[in-house]
Amino acid sequence: MNAQTNNSNILKVLVALLGVAILGLGYYTYDMYNESKQTQQILQQEKEQVINELQDLKVNYDQALKEKTEVSGKLEEAKNRIESLIQEVKKQKQIDSRIIYKYKKEIAALKAQRDKLYKIADSLRAANMTLITENDSLNTDLTKQKQFNDTLLNKNEQLSQTLNKAKILYPVNLKAEGVKIKSSGKIVTTSKYKRATAIRVCFTLPKNEVLEGPQKFYVRIVNPKGDVIGDQTELMIDDQAILISGSEEVIYESKPLKVCIFVKPQNKESEFVKGNYQVEVYHNGNKVGTTELELESGIF
Repeated sequence: MNAQTNNSNILKVLVALLGVAILGLGYYTYDMYNESKQTQQILQQEKEQVINELQDLKVNYDQALKEKTEVSGKLEEAKNRIESLIQEVKKQKQIDSRIIYKYKKEIAALKAQRDKLYKIADSLRAANMTLITENDSLNTDLTKQKQFNDTLLNKNEQLSQTLNKAKILYPVNLKAEGVKIKSSGKIVTTSKYKRATAIRVCFTLPKNEVLEGPQKFYVRIVNPKGDVIGDQTELMIDDQAILISGSEEVIYESKPLKVCIFVKPQNKESEFVKGNYQVEVYHNGNKVGTTELELESGIF
């Protein structure tokens, strides 16, 4: 009888302990569920905050496009990136802290790019206003017209370089000459068309604090017969296809760089003739330089 009673009491204790355990597990599960739910709510709020920041940044870029026309191309690229990010964030179904961090980092980079472009645009505008002021001053002094005209031309050239430096490199010291490339690799200049095996076009790229990275230059050479010599590949300039003689891609590091492009004829007998050759250099869809050279008859 006592044994039965003891067993019954033990069973009751075990049942009670099991009940307590079940209640504790249920409470823990409920607490974890609430914590996960709160975390998702916080992440969702941060997602909305990211979208709002991107939309505000887009509005900011829209306004900048109206005011900072000097760098509109770069601003338009950044704006398109913002619009793409907004759609990307909105499509995110599962959001976590890693994804939030990624988008916040993108936003910080876009803000930094905006500030940099603002400085460039303000610098270009200041240079333009300075030139306008100087032009007004020059035009008032008729007795020194020639001197002022020379100064004005110089200032215009400086302004032209400043306004275009955001996208175009204008080479200096442009020179073209006939050369003979020997089997050893040695290059010898020559003015005789029968000795020449190629035309070498050399120039120097000036310092440019905005452009950097790969830059491709094209050369077009027209012989005295009016034929384009060399590769004769097509390049679009102002929606019109023109034939190009050769090209060269260089890595530009925002500092002066000498570039040489060698143009070899496809048919030396028909392309290399006596007379004057017209040379044109193109960069980013613009003609940036011209020169000419003369190849004479004879072989010595």
